[in-house]
Amino acid sequence: MAGGATVGSGRAYRLDPHTLPARGSPIGGSAAATFVIAADRTIVRRAGTAVAVPLGEYRGVAVRMEPIGNDGTVRGFVELLHNDAELTLPLAINDDPNSISSDWQAWGRALHLPLLIIGQDGSVGEPLRDTGGVHMGPPKPRRRHSFFAKRRPRFLTRRKVGRLDAVRVVFGDEIFGRD
Repeated sequence: MAGGATVGSGRAYRLDPHTLPARGSPIGGSAAATFVIAADRTIVRRAGTAVAVPLGEYRGVAVRMEPIGNDGTVRGFVELLHNDAELTLPLAINDDPNSISSDWQAWGRALHLPLLIIGQDGSVGEPLRDTGGVHMGPPKPRRRHSFFAKRRPRFLTRRKVGRLDAVRVVFGDEIFGRD
C-alpha cells in the first residue's frame, strides 16, 4: 500500500509524507478504524462511518517527546493536530530524534501546515526560531513606508514629472548667406 505505515515490531510507525494519499490506522485504536490523508483533506473511518475533514481545520503538524526510560531515552510522536482529540492522527513514532525531526518538517511542508511543539505539560506552541542567543521574529519591511514602495521614492515626490511637448519643426530659408 503506497504511503502506508511500515511493518515492524510496533516500536516504529511511519507514514510517508512524500506519497500522498497516505493510509494508516490510529495507534492503540480498533483495527476497524482507518484514515486517509490527502493533499487537501483527511478521511477518518470508524465503525462504518466516514468523516471528511479539510486540512484547513487542523491546527498543524505537532511533535511531542516522551521519556521511555530512566536512561534519558525519548520516543518522538509526530501528529496531525486537531482541536478534537478523536481527529488527531499519528504520522510517525520513533525513538530516533533525528528521524522524528525530519519527518515533522517533511509533513509540515507536504501539507502546508504550521509546525507545532507539544510540551511536557500538554501546552501547544510554535518552535522558537533563534540563532544563538538572538530571537528571530518576522522580517520587517525595509522602507518605513512600505505601502508606497511601488510608487516614487519620497525625495522625488516634490518633483514634477517632465513632459515632452510636440516637437516643432521650422521650415524656411537661411537668413545668412554663405560665400
